[in-house]
Amino acid sequence: MAQLNADKCFIFTDTETTGLDINFSQIIQVGSILTDEDIQIEDKQDLDCNLLPWIIPSPEAFLVHKKTSSLGKSSMSHYDMMRELRDKWLSWSKERNPVFITYNGHRFDEELFRRQFYWNLLPPYITNTEGATRLDLLFTFQLLANFFPERLKIPTSSEGDISLKLTDWAESNQVSSEGAHDALEDCLLMVNLSKLVQKNAKEAWNASLKGSSKNGNLELLQSDPFTLLGEVVRKKKFVYPITYCGQNLKMGNEIAVVDLYADPNLLDELTDEELSEQIGGSGAIIRKLKINRSLPIISSSNVPNLNIFLDESPQLLKERANQVRENLRLQNRISEILTNNQPQYPEPKYLEQTVYSGFASHADELWMERFSCALWEEKAKLIQGFGDSRYKNLAERIVCTNSPECMTKESMTRHNAFVITRQNDKGPWINKEKALQKISKLMPNAEKEEKDILEKVRIYINSPSLQ
Repeated sequence: MAQLNADKCFIFTDTETTGLDINFSQIIQVGSILTDEDIQIEDKQDLDCNLLPWIIPSPEAFLVHKKTSSLGKSSMSHYDMMRELRDKWLSWSKERNPVFITYNGHRFDEELFRRQFYWNLLPPYITNTEGATRLDLLFTFQLLANFFPERLKIPTSSEGDISLKLTDWAESNQVSSEGAHDALEDCLLMVNLSKLVQKNAKEAWNASLKGSSKNGNLELLQSDPFTLLGEVVRKKKFVYPITYCGQNLKMGNEIAVVDLYADPNLLDELTDEELSEQIGGSGAIIRKLKINRSLPIISSSNVPNLNIFLDESPQLLKERANQVRENLRLQNRISEILTNNQPQYPEPKYLEQTVYSGFASHADELWMERFSCALWEEKAKLIQGFGDSRYKNLAERIVCTNSPECMTKESMTRHNAFVITRQNDKGPWINKEKALQKISKLMPNAEKEEKDILEKVRIYINSPSLQ
């Protein structure tokens, strides 16, 4: 990819999937649109693929996106799709640093990309390495709803509830959403809405763009005179004046901010245990945030008519922000608490969940490159060359699925047993029994088109190839 000082480009991307579980659902369509910094379209890519044999589709997901072509054998393999996606993104990023733009992508699409690049022995962090950064428009819209409600039309109900649905924002602002729930069409929705934001609410756009990187977020959280956090929670607006007050020394992406509506003098009087009790999520006096993802934050100096959004005077909040910044002892105490109170996560039970179970060694990275370039017969021979058992198992899945004739009888027996187990056993994934039960429940109240989709899903699940 390009270097840090290179010009930017935007890559809008979206997925359609077999379900909503980020570990066990499969991407079946990826849309991507390349634009310049003025959001003028330069190129597009639309990819779809067949289902992996151990993935049972969620009927509800297919009712939404209607991508029944993936249930046949007319599309490319998942392996080829992820390789083509990687190659296209890299080609778009040769001369410019890309900003990957999604909608609710940090919680969903981005996690899917990481896992499914990983499943296919491809570098999983393509969207935030080598000069690439990430922007989630979901948080841009929260900024708009809180601080720039006159710049775009905010989709609200008669009760004042705010919608964060992409299609509602499109329809409220006369952007066609006719092709919604198609990955490429949803990318086009994001492009057109981003143009409106860039034109009509440049302050929000620039803040979001700055916050697409860790360093940018950190600068925003230390901005003068203070920072504003604008959230939409349960369809309601919440504004918090905040400033930086500490950082996890082991997990540098986790930082703490203090709610400036609270008197910082009171924090100094607390014991470490009491101070720890004030650290939490939304609504806590001391809030933990992740700076490696988009946040609905903006410098208070960039918000017009600042007073109308605040419950205290800007001058008082500025004084409190300066007080926190000068209190290095408080910052050090909070940093130590964050560092020492890290949650313990259980070891992943299934291979699909192990993307974060350690980076690949340099030797395995080189072996992945060799594996990627090899013909299928050679791929089969290279499987045992991986040092990490995760990559051996993933490589075996890849070759068994895509070129079974190259594998030994023993390998295929082991792979087929895995496929049958996943299709039928109960686990965190959807199995055949659960999917068929859902179809039976949905069918009576379904419209004709929905019945046709559900029937296609049923036929696929009951097909001989899945027995």
